[in-house]
This record gives sequence, C-alpha cells and structure tokens, in this order.
Amino acid sequence: MKLMIIHAKAPSLSIVASHIAKVARAMGHDVKVSSDYIHQDFLFYRPNAVLWIFPVNTTMSSRYAGQYSTNKIYAKSLKQVWYGTAEGTPYGEPSRYPVWYNIDFIANSMYTANKLSEVGYHVLDIIHHAYDPDENREAIEYAEFLRKKIEHDFPGKVIFAIAEGSHLRKGWHKLVDALNKIPENVRSKFIVLAIADKPTVDKVLPNAPKDTIYVVGQFGQMARKQVLALFKLADYVLVPSLAEGFGLPVLEANSLGRLAIFVNMEPFNEFADVKANITFPWDNLKEIVDNGVEFELHDYDPQYLADAIVNAVDMAKSGEYEERAKRAYDAVKDMTITNLYTKIVKHIE
Repeated sequence: MKLMIIHAKAPSLSIVASHIAKVARAMGHDVKVSSDYIHQDFLFYRPNAVLWIFPVNTTMSSRYAGQYSTNKIYAKSLKQVWYGTAEGTPYGEPSRYPVWYNIDFIANSMYTANKLSEVGYHVLDIIHHAYDPDENREAIEYAEFLRKKIEHDFPGKVIFAIAEGSHLRKGWHKLVDALNKIPENVRSKFIVLAIADKPTVDKVLPNAPKDTIYVVGQFGQMARKQVLALFKLADYVLVPSLAEGFGLPVLEANSLGRLAIFVNMEPFNEFADVKANITFPWDNLKEIVDNGVEFELHDYDPQYLADAIVNAVDMAKSGEYEERAKRAYDAVKDMTITNLYTKIVKHIE
C-alpha cells in the first residue's frame, strides 16, 4: 500500500504522524508524510490511502475536510480516515457543513469521540495516542548526561519540567499564580525547567517568582530526544492544562517512569493512573469560543496546583515516589506505537 500521511504542524501531531509512519513502514507499506496537502504531490505519489491527522477545528482544518470530501466523490477507490483530536465541541455554522459529515473519524480519546458525536460526526473508532519505546531508550541515555549537569547547577533541588504551547487552555497563567502562592521556603527547594514559546516567555513568565522558572528551550523547536530527556531527568512533569483532546505529556512522563501533575479530568483519567500521579480537582466548566471550537475549560483554583507542587516536593525523595512511579508506568506501558497505531493502519489497508 502507498500511504500518504498529511498532518497539522502542531508539534504533538507532527510526532504522532512520524510514529504512525514508522509503524506503517514496519508493516511493509510505502509511506509519504507531509505537513500540508499539495495537490501536485498527491497526483505524483498516487497513494492508495490517505491518513489525515488534524484537530477537528473548522478554522484550522476546513480546507482538508473539503479535500477529504472531494477525494471521496472523485477517487472512490482511495481509502481515507481522519485521526482527530478535539479540545471542545466543533462550533458555528462551518462545523455543520456537509463535508464534515462525509468523514470517517478515528478519535484519539473517548473525550474527543464524545465531542464529535455531539454534533453528529461519524466516529469509526477510538485509538489513544502512543509512545515509542525506541525514542524513550535514546532519551533515557541522554538524560543521564543532562541530569549530572542539572544537579551540578541546582544541587539538591527537586526538578519539575513543563513543555507547553501558549494557548490559554494550556494553563501557564495558572502555574504562575500557583507558584506565587507557594511559601518562599518551599520554593527554594525546587526549580521548574520550561520549554515555552515566545508569547509565554514575554507575557506570562515575567509574573513568576524570581529564580523559579528557567526556560531551557523554545516550544516546537526542540529535538524529540531533548524534550523526552528533560521529562526523564525531572522528578515531575507539570501539565497545568484546562482542556485537552489527549495530553501527550502525561503519557510521555509516565512511560518514562516519571510522575505527572495534572487536573483529574477527561481525557487524562482515561489512560493515566490518577492515584499514582499527583492530581487535583477542577471547580467548574468555563466555556469560551475560540478558533472554531467551543472549549470547555476545566477551571480550577491555582491553590490546588500550588498544594500539589508542595506535596510533590515532600514526596520526591521518598520511597513512595518510586512505588507510585512504577504504578503510573504499569498503567501505560502497553500504549506503544506498535500496539496502538497498527490498528489505525489496518483501517485503511
């Protein structure tokens, strides 16, 4: 089979596309990966099947939905599926255009599937995102080197890591508010190593307490090995997000034997062990419309996150940490790219 994978340029979905391509090639297929639909490339390659990997978002993805529908009309032998994510309900008149109802969606979580079903879209299957054990092994080796440097620069500190984009739902503002609520004598015991983009660095992080957050890379520009190594060398991975379609950092942290700190909400609690990781509650759903999606933000008091961080600092050097990290790993260990993404490829073979 000649498979064309077309994906959004979002860092997480670029990773997913490369992982699925790796699995499809191991299954014996010829694979071409692209971050955009270019009709000349499509005609030149002449695929038997197309896998679209995009948010189900009318502002971002309507052009691709239109091409999917066009292919369905004029290239009837071409197999197609859309591996989609949604952080809320598709919103507005464009989300009700007929092209969206011609698509066979594979949802990346039960949460995504529910959001798509709310507007009547056809959900073919639910297949969670996955991790690559080969990447993890490489990152673990690299992390051993980096950890020595971090321990030299910040001796005795508990290490937190975060890698997130700048959208409001990612919760950087909540993290900064939480850090400001933690007593200084506790803040002196830890650091936060952050991979962030320029809007976050310029507009949000200046409000954080001094000498608490250290930016170590630009979001979306770091090599995969570097991001995973950061997660591995850290004691905890912070995920302050208020809404996600899946939440790869939680899976990545747990698959590396690290604990994550996150809101106890869907879709995190679909796959992660919420009793092993450090979680905290949300208070209410705050709906906002942005970029073609009605987001359901799981709003929470930053004090909850502050308390979780303080708890994490106390537990970091204890035997309880190792026991909980093992349980967190056991919950996700079978979520490998081979186990999960083989199912996606089989849908279009």
